[in-house]
Amino acid sequence: MSRKREAVFMGLGILAGLALSGPAVQAADYITARPSSQTFYINGQQTTITAYAIGGNNYVRLRDIGRAVDFGVTYDASTNSVHIDPDEPYTEEVTTPVQIQSSSQTATEESVRAVLAQLKQTYPTGSTYPTPYRSNSGGPYGRGITCSGWATLCSDAAFGNLPWRRVDRPSWEQIRPGDLVEYRNSESYHVVVVVDKTDEYIKVTESGLNSHARWGGQYFRWWLEEQPHYISYTRYPQ
Repeated sequence: MSRKREAVFMGLGILAGLALSGPAVQAADYITARPSSQTFYINGQQTTITAYAIGGNNYVRLRDIGRAVDFGVTYDASTNSVHIDPDEPYTEEVTTPVQIQSSSQTATEESVRAVLAQLKQTYPTGSTYPTPYRSNSGGPYGRGITCSGWATLCSDAAFGNLPWRRVDRPSWEQIRPGDLVEYRNSESYHVVVVVDKTDEYIKVTESGLNSHARWGGQYFRWWLEEQPHYISYTRYPQ
């Protein structure tokens, strides 16, 4: 293994040890992050890497390092595991294209649930979806990354080009499968996709800063309704 790769892998080991220690792991996706203003060099050569400043540290995607240094990074969705191979060249990840519904005006809760079930098979928990996701639907989110990118992708897959409607502080009865629920407070901002709903909580799919799909999360009604900023976006025909 080259000295350059040895140095990179030593750094990755240290970063992994720091990132995976302590109870903050579960909440790491939702800590406030800002684009880093620092310049990065690999083997003395300036390189362009997207980095985020979180808690005073720089975080970059493992795939970006693999691409820059040229080592293998692969993801196994069946075991939800990442494999790093210093002796293999880097190859781009191939993702399954998202199937977008036609502009049908007959979206129902049953059809939306069916689309979400398909998406769960295509992008199980931990898998990387196409990002940034650029929508042609004129939705509320333009950046196409992290939680809003995944939420828009799911909405487009379920509703096609149906128009968006914003609902400020929706009643619990107004929330339906496929709707996007957004909250914001002094510490965080997040948007999730409703998969199902009970009288007490919504079951969701969501994404964090690592741009990986996640299924099975739950948000309690009382907590959402206490947030200072609480809205939903729906695309069901009126």
